[in-house]
Parts: sequence; C-alpha cells; structure tokens
Amino acid sequence: MKCSQVQNRLSAFQDGELKPQEQEKISEHLKSCPACRERYEIMKKVWQALEDLKEIPPEPGFYGQLVKKINEFNETRLPVRFRWRWLFEFFSPSWATAALLLGGILMGAFLGNTMARNELLPFQQHRIYSQAAAEVFSLKAFDPIPPGTLGDKYLRMANYGAGGRR
Repeated sequence: MKCSQVQNRLSAFQDGELKPQEQEKISEHLKSCPACRERYEIMKKVWQALEDLKEIPPEPGFYGQLVKKINEFNETRLPVRFRWRWLFEFFSPSWATAALLLGGILMGAFLGNTMARNELLPFQQHRIYSQAAAEVFSLKAFDPIPPGTLGDKYLRMANYGAGGRR
C-alpha cells in the first residue's frame, strides 16, 4: 500500500472500521514505514488526550432554551431580500428558462401580428411598390437564375402559390 492510502485510512484503522484484510495491510505497512507510523502515533496521542477530557454537562433548561431560540429565529420576519426566496426555491433555473422562452415566443407573435395589422412591415402584399422595389424584395433581382439551382427551385416554389408556374 502507498503511504497516501494508508494515511487516508488511519482514522478508520484506529476505530476498527476496516475489513480484516485491509486492517492487516495497514498494520504491515505501519511496521515497515516510519513516516506513517509516526503519524499514527501522533493521532493516537490526540485521541488519548481527547478521551481524558472531562465532559461538561449543560445547565438545566439548556436544551429548552436552545429549541426556543431556534423557533424564534424561524418565526421572525425575513428581511426584504429574503421575502421572495420561496419563489426562487420553487422555480428551478430550468423552469425559469422555459418561462422566459415561452414569454419571448408569445411576445414575438404578438408584436408580429401587431406590426402586420398596422402595416408596419415593408413586405406586405397589398402595398404597391415600384417594379424595381418589388424585384429587389424578391429573388428576381438575381435573374437570370440558372435552371436546377437552389434559387430556381425557390422561385418555382414561391410562384406555385401565386397561380403561376415558371
């Protein structure tokens, strides 16, 4: 066993919490390694010193006062910055993200409909533009479009709904 592994398990070794095989491996390592043995001896001395300390019993009524103070703390009004804590605890970041995304979609749809109704969009079909402006707004500005290209397929698809085939 490596020294780092042994030193990480010394407390469990001392308490007898390890499996018998592991307990034996650490015992063998301590016999052959002076650094780990010294660390284990220091740990044993600390535990012995702690065991020799006298336990101080609490005053009568200590536990009752402690429970009372804990309850008083929980009942006091939270400061302003903590009043909305329940909201943040209830909604996880994923819920907040979903709510923001849904709100953005709804707001976008509302604004889009409002702009279309109020003729704020420049590409509405019932507006009359000059022929040059109409060609700039469409892909006809890029004519001649070679047959079989993406632009040609797009124009055929766009013109199909207008009643004409190219």
